[in-house]
Amino acid sequence: MLLALALLTPSASAASYYFLDSGTRAIARGGAFVVGADDLSAQYYNPAALVNLQRPMFNLNGWGVGQYVRFDRADEAGLDGAMGTDDDLVFEPVTNEASPQMEPSGGFATTLGGISPVLKDTHIAIGLYVPTSPNMAYDPEGPQRYSLVDSLVWQVYAGPSVAQRITPWLSVGAGLEYTFLRVDERLNVTTAPGGSDDASNDVALDLHTWDPAKFSWNAGLMIQPTAWLDIGASVQPAIHYVAPGTLDIKFSPDHPFSQFLTDGDASDDAENGQTFSDDDVNLYVTTPWIVRGGVQVKPTKKLKIEGDFTWTHWSESKELRIELCTEGGDDCTDGGVSLTHGDGFLQEDIPITEDIAIVTGFQDAVSGRLGADYLVADWLRVSAGAHYETSAVPAARQGVAVVDGDKWGVAAGATAFVGKHLAFDVAVAEQFLSNRNITDSELRQIALQADVLNPDNTTVGEGKVVGNGEFTSRLTFVGIGATVYLGAPSEDARSAR
Repeated sequence: MLLALALLTPSASAASYYFLDSGTRAIARGGAFVVGADDLSAQYYNPAALVNLQRPMFNLNGWGVGQYVRFDRADEAGLDGAMGTDDDLVFEPVTNEASPQMEPSGGFATTLGGISPVLKDTHIAIGLYVPTSPNMAYDPEGPQRYSLVDSLVWQVYAGPSVAQRITPWLSVGAGLEYTFLRVDERLNVTTAPGGSDDASNDVALDLHTWDPAKFSWNAGLMIQPTAWLDIGASVQPAIHYVAPGTLDIKFSPDHPFSQFLTDGDASDDAENGQTFSDDDVNLYVTTPWIVRGGVQVKPTKKLKIEGDFTWTHWSESKELRIELCTEGGDDCTDGGVSLTHGDGFLQEDIPITEDIAIVTGFQDAVSGRLGADYLVADWLRVSAGAHYETSAVPAARQGVAVVDGDKWGVAAGATAFVGKHLAFDVAVAEQFLSNRNITDSELRQIALQADVLNPDNTTVGEGKVVGNGEFTSRLTFVGIGATVYLGAPSEDARSAR
């Protein structure tokens, strides 16, 4: 498929392209941070948890995530070998060769008590945060190339949040989010009727899109009926991105169509092949509703234990669509890609105007997280966590672009307090995905049926199945963070460590 986002990807709370959420302290607790968030990550998990921040702070985090993927595509027998021979197709395994994705978050939070005593229970924050997703890059000539060659996905949130303690036991919070989405992906399609793994029929697709500005929100609440019990919940709505960009279609010099096509530079055509571009495509992507809930208990002043539940409405994202005709309406007179004929007998260009729709088949995912903090000394707090999450990607729809499965993970970390105004955080986590040996894949090649004799008959359809095989995957997270506190710590702040 043209785009099966590993995307968007950038996660660790949701499934599909999300893994384990955002923030160093949260990663150390296995993502259990809906109630116990005590840094700027509260903006992401539950804005009402900003009431946990007892004094002004600057917070900065950075973490890296790498996903190991090994795909051993199932061998095939008969009639699809090079040049149409009956040689068996034997595929070599491929692995994700991308470097770890580096992710940032940070910002500033404070109470408004310094402005007026009336506002002492009002907390505000402004920050930047991202869901976590890995990079993907594979052998450009490997057997996975019809699903993905490489991808880069960035999804970023930024904006203000506010929390208000209404009563000693009830707090509410909300955030306004500016967000953008960038998607760059490359893969191959085939021009062989019915599909083929013969590389001479391959055409490279290169997609670059960016939705620079969408606005969203999130909201949450905290209930703290006793000193030892906290309950919280939050909600993040779906976001519908429309990312404009470009789509390049590249034919190699030895492609069967090359003798009929030219991109206007004869010398370049002979050496590098032809590249045809549509500078006005739209990528339609929907991210899911996310509902989180959690309970934290504090058996002692030194120990906090939190259990969380997350529901992610991935079935909201029914398809990914690439719109080639964005200007010409139904007639598409000004849109699409036109494959230009050379000086031969063709009398008109070959138009490619059909939208490319990729059915995701995503299903809702649920997860459970368990995390804890323990104050070893006044200057040191240690954290640990574990989590389990169901898969959002049915095995039949899985490809190397989005490698998912039921997953579980473990995490650990520490916070070192240096004096009264500085703290450093570290975290490591490992997430394991269940192996999948897929024999009934529905993942097929994109088949570009460009009819050089009857250009108007050109279509974009499906070729052969390319998703059968064995998938093995795991993820590794390493994070660091720093917090600068302003003002003198209160007794509550010291006990909150």
